[in-house]
Amino acid sequence: MDSAASCLELQLSEVEMLKSMYSEEELVFDGDCAPYLKILLNGDSLDDNTAELQTQIDEEGICLGFTFKILVDSHSAEIKFDFPKLYPEAAMPNVFVRTSGILSRQSQSKFRQKLDDFLLSLDKGEIMVLPVLDWVNEHLPGYVDSLDTPTETKSIGGGPCSFTRMWIYSHHIYSKFKRRDILAWASELSLKGFSMSGKPGMICAEGHTEDVEEYWARLRRLNWKRLVMKEREDVCCDSLDLLKRQFRFEVFEEKVFGTSKGSSSSFHSDIGLLRTFLQEHNCSHIFELYFGINGDSPSPGVDTSVGEGR
Repeated sequence: MDSAASCLELQLSEVEMLKSMYSEEELVFDGDCAPYLKILLNGDSLDDNTAELQTQIDEEGICLGFTFKILVDSHSAEIKFDFPKLYPEAAMPNVFVRTSGILSRQSQSKFRQKLDDFLLSLDKGEIMVLPVLDWVNEHLPGYVDSLDTPTETKSIGGGPCSFTRMWIYSHHIYSKFKRRDILAWASELSLKGFSMSGKPGMICAEGHTEDVEEYWARLRRLNWKRLVMKEREDVCCDSLDLLKRQFRFEVFEEKVFGTSKGSSSSFHSDIGLLRTFLQEHNCSHIFELYFGINGDSPSPGVDTSVGEGR
C-alpha cells in the first residue's frame, strides 16, 4: 500500500472512531466529505474504493474536514479540522479555533501560538484529533480574560488606528477548500480586497492592521506550493474616518480572470484582465511588482495569459 493510500485508511479509521464518540450536533462534517462518509456508512472495503476516492482527492481537491462545537465558559466556540492528503504520516492537520469574539486580540494571538507549539510537539504517524481536542478544552478557558467588543480597540473615541493593505502571491489557488477559507476568514475579520484563483494566485487584504495580520497568519498555516507577501502598505490614521478613506475595495470577493480547463480545480489566469482590474482600483503599481510589466498601459508583444499547471 502506498503512502497516500495508507494515510487515507488511517484518516477513515480516525473519523469512524470520532463518529462513534460524538453526536451529529457536536461533530459536523463538511459537505464535501460525502465520498468518505459513504464508505463508512456502507461498510465498504477501502481496497475496493481507494482508486475512485484517490482520484477525487487528486482532481477535485476534496479532503476530510469537520468541525467540533464546544462551550467555553458558557460561550460557543468551534474547532475546525482539515486533513491534508498525507496526514497523519507526513503532514499535520490544519486546525483553526473560532472563538466568536470571546477572546481579546492579544489573547487570541497568544492562544494560537501555544496551539501551534502543541501541534508541533505531536508525533507524525499518530492520530491527533483527540489530543488536540483535549488540549483546547483544557487551555482555552484560561485565555478568556478580557472579552473583545467591537468598540474596544477600533472605534473608541475615534482615536488613532492603523490600516494595512497586504498583497500576497501564490503559485496557484485551485483548492476549493482554500478558496472557501480565504473568503470566510476575510468576512470573519471584516476585510476588503479580493482573491484571484487560478495560476498564478493573488490575494489582496485590507483593513485594520491586527485583522490583516491575523489573516496572513491563518493563510500561512495552510499547505502551499509557494506563498509570499509581495507588498505591505501601512498607514497610521488619526481617526476611523481617515481609516475608512484608505480602502480601495468595497468588499472582499473572489475574482476568476480566466477560463476553466479540464477539471474544476484547474484553470489559468488571464493577467490582462487582472491588469485592467488593478487599474480600475488605482493599484497599477502592483502589476509591475508581480510581473515586471508596467501596469498603466498594455505592452506590445507581451503574452498576458499564464498557462495551466498545478
